[in-house]
Amino acid sequence: MKPLQQPSVAVIGVGTMGSQVMHRLAADDVRVTGFERFEIGHERGAAGGETRIFRVAYKEGGSYVPLLREARAAWQELGAQAGVPLLEPCGALTIGSAEDPDVRTVVDVTQEWDLDVERLDHGEAARRFPQHRLFEDDVVLFDRQGGLLHPQRAVVETALLAEKAGARIHSCTTVVDVVDDGSGVAVHYRQGEEILVEKFDQAVVCTGPWITRSVPVLARDIEIRRAVLCWFEAGPHWAPARFPVGIRRSGGDNVFSFFPDVGGGVKINLHVTKSVVDDPEQLDPVVTQEYLARVSAVVSRGLRGLPPEPFAVRAFMEGYTADNHGIIGRDPQRPNVLVMGGFSGHGFKLAPVFARAAAELLRTGRTEVPIDHLSLSRLH
Repeated sequence: MKPLQQPSVAVIGVGTMGSQVMHRLAADDVRVTGFERFEIGHERGAAGGETRIFRVAYKEGGSYVPLLREARAAWQELGAQAGVPLLEPCGALTIGSAEDPDVRTVVDVTQEWDLDVERLDHGEAARRFPQHRLFEDDVVLFDRQGGLLHPQRAVVETALLAEKAGARIHSCTTVVDVVDDGSGVAVHYRQGEEILVEKFDQAVVCTGPWITRSVPVLARDIEIRRAVLCWFEAGPHWAPARFPVGIRRSGGDNVFSFFPDVGGGVKINLHVTKSVVDDPEQLDPVVTQEYLARVSAVVSRGLRGLPPEPFAVRAFMEGYTADNHGIIGRDPQRPNVLVMGGFSGHGFKLAPVFARAAAELLRTGRTEVPIDHLSLSRLH
């Protein structure tokens, strides 16, 4: 496909990736229009759940470190432009057995990239982070470059910045089809009872848990899974400055991520096998008592000072690939359509960098961002 100098671009899905792509394109004076089925900043998709971890010492491997460094600076710059913090730099903890593969990877990545990560002995860890109960063989690593992201705020503020730069957004608008005729794309969308059509040079489809509906060819590559998050009532010593985000890898069921209280309690995400969501329109909101008891037992073993049971529980959806790396590439059936999806629970923190890659692909047909590991071709 011949790259265009000043393309008109449709962005289908103005969430995690879509808001970032729109902002990047609009800032480059590209004519961009977003289509969002729900309200901007909704919690039905992969950006739901109030908070997200940001860390540079990455259990997914050292190849992400340059991307994470760029993303950290981008989040801070976006926050400065918006006038509200999107990334709260409170640091990030990794706690777990030295034999755990994720802990070993964090240690290896730290050494390979000479990261600003502090290894704490149990005495120092107990003094600084007394909320954690440490097991005998636990290693405690504190990533000073880590922090906390505010996803709903980030989506809303980034979309506003895109609009200020000239982008248009159709919210509460359902796209029913994106047709590629070889010379461009036609976006068919519903407003009320009427079906309207707009023509663009190219389109980006990033509809989160609906990606396999929007791009059927991805149905064999991306599995939509259900995640259950629990919130526990907490006091001031659970705020970000005193209780950083992090992950726990202490064996058995003691495998979870934890998030400080930013006004809605301490969030716990138990890392268990997630159930498959066959239809994103029919996400099951029911959480069994057996699961809640399992979460409560893990919390009582790993943390001290929280109530025995969560006060709030919610289910969310995310798209996963077999290798837990996302997809950025052309729809093989619609070459003027770029697809972004399947980020497997760790795409939000990298959204500004992935948006730069998408914008470069749209503008020139190539990107300087090292995203070969996200190619669609790797899965076929």
